Amino acid sequence: MAETECPVEEIRDAQLARKSFTINDLEPNIRAAFPKLQAFNAVQQAVAKTVLQTDDSIVVNAPTGSGKTVILELAMLKLATQAGDAPFRIVYIAPTRSLCAEKFQDWKERFTPRGITCIQFDGDNLVEDVSKLSNHRLILSTPEKWEMFTRHWHDQSVTSVLRPIRLFLIDEIQVLNDSDRGANLELVLSRMKYIDARLRREDSSGEPWSMRFIAVSACIPNVDDIARWLSGGRNVVPYTFDETNRTTRIERHVLGFPFVSNPYKFELNLNYKLPAIIEQYSTNKPTLVFCTSRKSVESTARYLARSAMKRIVPAGPVLHELADNLANRNLQECVTKGVAYHHAGLLHNDRNQIERHFRAGHLAVLCCTSTLCMGVNLPAYLVIVKSTFNHAGKDYTDNYVLQMIGRAGRAEFSEDGVAVILTTDANASRYKKIVTETVPIESQLHHKLPELLNSEIAHGIIYNQPAVMEWIKSTFFYVRAQTNPTHYQLTEGRLVEEEIEKLCNDTIESLEAYELIVKQRSNAIVPSVCGRLMARNQLSFQTMKLLQQDMKGRESLDEMLMLITRAHEFDDFKCRQGEKKILNTLNGPTISASFYDGGDDLSGGIRFRWPRRISTTGAKVYCLVQAVFGNLTINDHGMHQEAAKIVTLGGRIARFIVGLLAANRDQFADGCFRALVSVTTLLQCFQTKLWEDSSFLTKQLGQIGPRLARYLAERGKVTFQAVRNSDPREIECILKKQPPFGNDIISYVSGLPEFKIELKKTVEHPAGFTCTLVQTNMDYDPEISVNFSVLVGDSSNRVLLHLENCTIESIPVMGCTWPLTVKEPTTIESLSARLICHEWCGLDCSHTLWLGERPITVKHRQTAITNFFPNTSANESSSGGRVEKIALPTALDPVDDILECFKRHRVFMADRLTLPDPPETQTQPLTNRKCKNFDLGSAADVFCSDDE
Repeated sequence: MAETECPVEEIRDAQLARKSFTINDLEPNIRAAFPKLQAFNAVQQAVAKTVLQTDDSIVVNAPTGSGKTVILELAMLKLATQAGDAPFRIVYIAPTRSLCAEKFQDWKERFTPRGITCIQFDGDNLVEDVSKLSNHRLILSTPEKWEMFTRHWHDQSVTSVLRPIRLFLIDEIQVLNDSDRGANLELVLSRMKYIDARLRREDSSGEPWSMRFIAVSACIPNVDDIARWLSGGRNVVPYTFDETNRTTRIERHVLGFPFVSNPYKFELNLNYKLPAIIEQYSTNKPTLVFCTSRKSVESTARYLARSAMKRIVPAGPVLHELADNLANRNLQECVTKGVAYHHAGLLHNDRNQIERHFRAGHLAVLCCTSTLCMGVNLPAYLVIVKSTFNHAGKDYTDNYVLQMIGRAGRAEFSEDGVAVILTTDANASRYKKIVTETVPIESQLHHKLPELLNSEIAHGIIYNQPAVMEWIKSTFFYVRAQTNPTHYQLTEGRLVEEEIEKLCNDTIESLEAYELIVKQRSNAIVPSVCGRLMARNQLSFQTMKLLQQDMKGRESLDEMLMLITRAHEFDDFKCRQGEKKILNTLNGPTISASFYDGGDDLSGGIRFRWPRRISTTGAKVYCLVQAVFGNLTINDHGMHQEAAKIVTLGGRIARFIVGLLAANRDQFADGCFRALVSVTTLLQCFQTKLWEDSSFLTKQLGQIGPRLARYLAERGKVTFQAVRNSDPREIECILKKQPPFGNDIISYVSGLPEFKIELKKTVEHPAGFTCTLVQTNMDYDPEISVNFSVLVGDSSNRVLLHLENCTIESIPVMGCTWPLTVKEPTTIESLSARLICHEWCGLDCSHTLWLGERPITVKHRQTAITNFFPNTSANESSSGGRVEKIALPTALDPVDDILECFKRHRVFMADRLTLPDPPETQTQPLTNRKCKNFDLGSAADVFCSDDE
């Protein structure tokens, strides 16, 4: 793992290297893979000899559009030719899934006939069996996905995939400078260096080999630093090419404008400048406008579509045909004017259609988010960076701006480009300097050092105190800290290595203080249960501290959900201005404007309402999670995608909390049974995307989505038993399906398990109590996998039994019985047992055993009127029992209708006497009734008879 200084060959003059290699020097089988490539450009000529005639690792810094992808392809084909029938594997890492998908489609078609089979392993398609990777020669992945995979490097099946890796390709390595994702990429590459050192072996010829790294980027001036970092005993050749080596030239302009109240207002005002700028610089050629957010992308496109800006659009029905094929209505309107927008919130088909037509030149202007600069290749003649602030109101990094303007110029048409940066007057001079000079990229590892150290300790890469320093020396952070210590707040007066060692020791002490690691004798460091859980579920150190400090052990379902949504992982899901209306609609009426509480059956809102208007990140996450669980419609595709990501993150956090409570349950003075039940129930909700008592449980069945599940729920099919007892033709009638659809549904539901859990007081066991679990469905289909947890606790909140990841196969035919040890049973009122399934809702069961006389509780039906008092929240009102929600009539309604409404919902006055049924023949004139005015806020007066 220790870094060794490698001989570094520097090639600064591309002119000198041009004569070294040409496309005619390629072997015929390699040349055939490039049918459209007529000749190498200057960059490719300079690098091709090193790629094809040596096994040296390479770092290339060359402008956008200079053909760096060809360098990666040459390396892959060279390895495939060299290896022959011997096993080998290639890994390609790119920052975005869209870039992986683009390369996958291209390389799958071109390289599969040449023996390089491809598989995409980046989150879009979940590879359930790791062995599938072993059947492919080229794996395309994102850093996040590959980090999760390699953390199990010591597992035999994972090792079988990693061992044959001979070539590791990194596209857009400048992501190291990204504050959010840079640390993860740095961890992946440092770990691959370590794994390579551990798995390195001698080949059949007896000569040692090592993994070859090839990294490319358009904006990394400090290639020497990256070369030193990647060395580790291998020779690394850095290449740097300036803008003169671009296939196309870029004309750069920086325009400054007065700054107004805030970054968002400033960016909005730039809309009015765009038409004139596009007309001046585009010469009626394709234009790409980078905007700060999805909302800005859409608003900018709509404004340009409505403007009188001159633009060339294709003749004929091309744009109208494109609009007809799009699902997004706003996008349809823009497209007919020759303007479109592109962001991750669009449907996949819509994005593909826009990309294809923009490449074809059918669209004059494409507005997009800044992430597209590292994603799909959409070159344009004119690139406009509309504001240098990102979505959070902070300045873009210098290299990010360079990446955006690098999209200008269309090499396939041998066409130069123009880049225009719109910024504030104060920043204009800075960006004029940036476009002529490049700034070295820096490491971001120190910002996530606790998480990364804990992860490497949990996975056995760091095992003692010396190994901590050995690992840190294998990172890019160590290389840059020696070159630029002030950037990392390291004192220049002392030895930098001592400062770094102190930083690592302080971090290790923090991990030990929060019981994530345990120090043993001989400087050994081992992970604790909590540390393993944190690494396995990829939790941030801040979230882990929050959960440890704020967890009380008595959290109810809504309190646990609130705690989870406060996690640091959700900080990126900002509450945008245009989303607040939709979110507040989902949240339902606020307490001050409504007379009902609790659930969402009549109001259509979420189950646990946010007490105020939604305007923060935490409130947005709290609302979206419940909208998913409640099968509610989210009328915004972007938020719908965010909700899916939030639910995935929430599941990870809930899984961590379950493990945390199970491992530390003895440390809670007041017990943790209630919290354990709450979080296990929420984990089920995150897995099934439904509430545990949802009426839409049929959504879990194949071929039944949210809409059909709602139809079934409206007809009373709210339990699996109700579905079993249904006639198949009735199911088909409700869903408007043809036979034998109903038979298939009922047959499948009949194969689901049915559980019964029971607590007993017995003298046969010394403990005095037992818990018995039985699966009672004799028609159970064993092909249906059901995992569940069994929890037993007492009324004092102590956990008596907790079993995780149980399966039906572990339950004998006659059932399974566990003895329970109850301390001081005379002080315990009751015992409670719960079975909670992990991937299914609607199969849970529970039982309560009262040790004394069961208390008699009288539930008073609370009128909705009391909910007008400000000291009663919606959630508190529903905690004691479900309150029926009614719609109060107004004073303008007929009096008999008002009486009928009150009678139907059995609303009564302070003495809680139900309204009597008036005789059918008796009618009371309005003059015989008096008006009693209650403080109903916005509600009208309520009329009651004298008899009441």
